[in-house]
Amino acid sequence: MSKLYKEVWVSEHAPHNTSRLTEEECEALFKQGGWAIRETFDFDTQSETSFYAVIKDQFGDMDELSKKVRTKVRKALKTYEIRKATLDEMLRYGADIYYNAFAKYKVKSVPVTKESLEARFRMVAEKEDYEAWIMFRIEDNAPVAWSITHIFENMCEYETVKIDSQFLDSTYPSYGLFFTMNQHYLAERNLSYVNAGWRSVTQHSNIQSFLIEQFNFRKAYCKMNMRYKFPLNVAVSLLFPLRKILPNSKIKTMLLQEAFSRGLDC
Repeated sequence: MSKLYKEVWVSEHAPHNTSRLTEEECEALFKQGGWAIRETFDFDTQSETSFYAVIKDQFGDMDELSKKVRTKVRKALKTYEIRKATLDEMLRYGADIYYNAFAKYKVKSVPVTKESLEARFRMVAEKEDYEAWIMFRIEDNAPVAWSITHIFENMCEYETVKIDSQFLDSTYPSYGLFFTMNQHYLAERNLSYVNAGWRSVTQHSNIQSFLIEQFNFRKAYCKMNMRYKFPLNVAVSLLFPLRKILPNSKIKTMLLQEAFSRGLDC
């Protein structure tokens, strides 16, 4: 089961249930569209590879955190209300938080339209395996952040997290949000693990390194392979040696993924 994302077919299975595709399966996908297929397999292998998911599979409450992180989490929990969101709240506050979050991104990316964003909020509200979270500042009920999670195959994927950049201050909203979600999914619902996504190619935020350093997430290494439809396969072969000097673009992102598939860091 695969889905098309930005012209690339990716698996819709949880990372631990992904596998290589047959030639027939790849051919069938390309007949439906898209220019490339990304395969991930041998998830959480013991040997280090160039591709990985950033996961957390144990929850040790406050005891597992450093003294500094515990202080930040407690500060956030006193400052903010963090809970499941209603569709009305997402439609009312979600877009403003989303667009304000882009102000602090290291790499500029193009935000989706408000219409697309609201359509996603409605989808999340309609599906039982999706959940939305929202944060408000307690003192004045100001909307601060939201997240969307996808629960399936006994794990949870943190699909999207957006925090209004004006609140990235000494009240540490991200610490409160991630601690609360980790506690909910790992301790209260006893899921096998939570996943913060595959290794980032664009590096538009530092969220994965933040989770590893502050909340004991880890790199679950796996193998990754890229397949391309003609003539993209030819273009990738010709342009691959230039991947480090090309300006940021869709083709550079593709070439960086090709580097990962070849076992290279970039």
